[in-house]
Amino acid sequence: MVKTEDESTSKDCWREVFERNRSVPPPRQTVRLAAERHCTHSEGFQLSLGRVSVPRLPEVSVTAPLRLTLFDRDHKHFFGKTWRSQPQKMKNNRISFSEVLYFHTSLRLPSTVVVLELVSMSPRPDGSQHGLGEGFSLLELFTTRPEAPAADGNRRLNLHHGSPRSLLHPLVKDTSVEGAHLDCVIKPHPALNSVMHLFPENVLVSGDENIPGLAASPTGITNVSRSKNKAIHSPAIKWNGS
Repeated sequence: MVKTEDESTSKDCWREVFERNRSVPPPRQTVRLAAERHCTHSEGFQLSLGRVSVPRLPEVSVTAPLRLTLFDRDHKHFFGKTWRSQPQKMKNNRISFSEVLYFHTSLRLPSTVVVLELVSMSPRPDGSQHGLGEGFSLLELFTTRPEAPAADGNRRLNLHHGSPRSLLHPLVKDTSVEGAHLDCVIKPHPALNSVMHLFPENVLVSGDENIPGLAASPTGITNVSRSKNKAIHSPAIKWNGS
């Protein structure tokens, strides 16, 4: 017989798992179009976030996280799950994130992009935090030919005024934030092929997240747990695949 306390703990654990893995599905039309263009298998990618330059942000008592979400430009639809970085402090009008993210997707279409938003967090008198969008940018992932490999390499993205919600309103005028940009690197990551079944498609994850079924490796090579009874959690997963 299961004790009431054990049942409550079990429910809390399942609720936590559900909330952590909940994501928004992509548009059905996009999934259908990808299938018609034979983009049926998911491919892995690595996104390295570097430095953000924002000259106009105040440097006193302000920290800033980045938020990233996948977006379909043709159907104006955010999908997947928003990833949030830890807030970082500004120094000399620059914010260094040094984060490496991973994701896999079969929607290798020009309409699939990553939206990045910079949010400044300032303290309120009551101790809470006030968030203010400082600009956003779009990272294009694929070329105009779906059968071609994803464009990869170093990118310098300009930040635009306003909120990413303006992408849902085509009549809103697009204006850039003068002198503000974000440096990042996007590239294919074949090492994910053997482990992408362990986390959902179209969901961004960082290398230090706990992924059931993966074990930390001192060599930097992903270890997949073959145990049927217990999933291995790792505090720092390395997915270099080298």
